[in-house]
Amino acid sequence: MSEMVITSQEIPALINFFGGEVTVSYPIYGIRLLEARPRGTGYQISILSNPDEFYAASLRFGEHAMEMPFFSDFEECLLASGVTTYANMEEFREKAKVYRGLKKEISFGLDTNLMYHRFFTTSRALRPDEVILTGIVRQEIEYVLNHKYSARFIAELRESAPEASWYIAEFENRRKKKSRKAAYLAMPEYKALRDRALLLEEGEKAVHATRENDQMIVEALRRFEEKRFGLPVLLTADGAMADLCDAEGVEYFLFRAPYHPRPHHASPETFFRLIAHLALSFGVVTIDSAVLFGEFGGKGDDPDAFRLTFIGDDRYTECERDIEVCRKLSALGIRR
Repeated sequence: MSEMVITSQEIPALINFFGGEVTVSYPIYGIRLLEARPRGTGYQISILSNPDEFYAASLRFGEHAMEMPFFSDFEECLLASGVTTYANMEEFREKAKVYRGLKKEISFGLDTNLMYHRFFTTSRALRPDEVILTGIVRQEIEYVLNHKYSARFIAELRESAPEASWYIAEFENRRKKKSRKAAYLAMPEYKALRDRALLLEEGEKAVHATRENDQMIVEALRRFEEKRFGLPVLLTADGAMADLCDAEGVEYFLFRAPYHPRPHHASPETFFRLIAHLALSFGVVTIDSAVLFGEFGGKGDDPDAFRLTFIGDDRYTECERDIEVCRKLSALGIRR
């Protein structure tokens, strides 16, 4: 068994090694997530899993089931990569045009869930200077950044799934699921915005109760509206947050979850980003005979580091050679 550490920019070389047609699976559950085939200038992606399959597979982990991936985590990766989008995304684009036509200055406050969905970078529906980021959103992300698996926790997971013990062992003293999603999905989105967006820091401290944090976000936007001749619009995918906005008289737009499953066409860039997000959020995925760890011992603090391993496939050296060629071309400033 051979392995090497790669970056997200080298995932295309891995996919091309398999001829572009691949099946992506979650090995700890032993379920297939999706199948991708080259189609036109991109990839045709077929969803192979469903919520019931995820739920049934998680039950064997007993009290630790919530730490395992659910179908909602899979949907989040599809959304964050741009493979899918909100069911009413076009409605928002049209409404945003109406907002911008008003005499008031328009700003869009992003709820925490939209940071995990990477709404700003995938939709490209907003300008950075239109965005408001409240201090509570930042704190909610930071709060879960560094929750790690203990040796005992990993031992209990391995006992629940002995056939997947090798995969699970890599996670010892590494980030738990919520921390991975915060560190690799939400925080990069926040960093992409923080230097250009309006940061609304009013000294409030986030608490453990999500409902109270939501209330503070809504109240911060209401105070912002009172102090300035402008209209802040909260963007959220949480119905409970929309209810709070109604109660406080804050303008909002509620995004609806996309519909599944159905085949999706994605650009190469979008598909490769999905592979990276799945490996990071789930911790590990398999791509045909290759194993791609997004979380592993020795990863360090680099969110763009992945461990690539081949099991029972003597073509590893061929794939490694392709990746090394790509690295040399990249170093020369030449795109393959």
